[in-house]
Amino acid sequence: MFVVTGATGRTGRVVVEELLRAGCTVRAIGRNRAGLASLEAIGAQAFTAEPTDRAALAEAFDGAEGIYVMVQPNYIPDSPNFLAHQRAIVDAMTAALATAGVWRVVTLSSWGADKPAGTGPVAGLHYLEQRINTLDAVVTHLRAGYFMENLLGQIENIRTGVVAAPFDPDIAMPFINTADVGRAAAHSLLTQTAASDLRELHGERDLSMVEVTEVVGRLADLPGLRYEQQSIGEFAAAQRRAGVSPNVTGLMVEVAHAINSRHTATLQPRSARTTTPTSIEAFVAEMLVPQLHTELAAGRRWEPGAANA
Repeated sequence: MFVVTGATGRTGRVVVEELLRAGCTVRAIGRNRAGLASLEAIGAQAFTAEPTDRAALAEAFDGAEGIYVMVQPNYIPDSPNFLAHQRAIVDAMTAALATAGVWRVVTLSSWGADKPAGTGPVAGLHYLEQRINTLDAVVTHLRAGYFMENLLGQIENIRTGVVAAPFDPDIAMPFINTADVGRAAAHSLLTQTAASDLRELHGERDLSMVEVTEVVGRLADLPGLRYEQQSIGEFAAAQRRAGVSPNVTGLMVEVAHAINSRHTATLQPRSARTTTPTSIEAFVAEMLVPQLHTELAAGRRWEPGAANA
């Protein structure tokens, strides 16, 4: 039996599906039964537990031959101390894994997790790696690149003719599709190995925000779409206006500084092992453009030059 934490998330759901497809018994952990219903319908065992409940997690992990461990990578906007929240989950997970005596663990980590600080919430994944490494288990840490799904948060900006972010326009980032991460995690769980390892996942190719914007504009038939780099001050002010807490805003600013300064960077060379198949073109065509068209149909249709009006 395999256990998948965060089973209702983008990567966790794919891990469950892939393991079931391989004929495995899978226990899917989530916060509530309703969210797990669709996975239960395809054959997974549903198990509800809070990610900080050590006793419940130990019960869920009992008897597992392998476990996919993930800590919420997305921000809780109003969190007063998001890193403390991450650490509480990591400590509970680690204690439960030790109690259950699990021998095979695959974690969702991130590029930049080699650094203990200065990387925003990725510092919480550095802590995850360090704590999981204390277990008597064979561990694979998957350090994923920059999720393509982050671009879905740009749809409102795209409606006004821009892609706006605080990243330097020409800095190349390892854009990766979350489904590819889930498939890599499932494959790691199913692969017999006697040694712990660390594997970076770079996506199909590195891309700058200018290059990504060109792909979006071309595939969405928005030829005037342009990339606009926000200053750090503008970016932080926009987050605060949206109700994001000072703590989380500070972490988001750290992410931008870390990427722009290359404090956050991939360490392993791009290779067949680190490269995943989904291209930015495939993601934009299959995921972003349909959502964008839904938004455009529901509101004002974008016209070239509208952003400068």
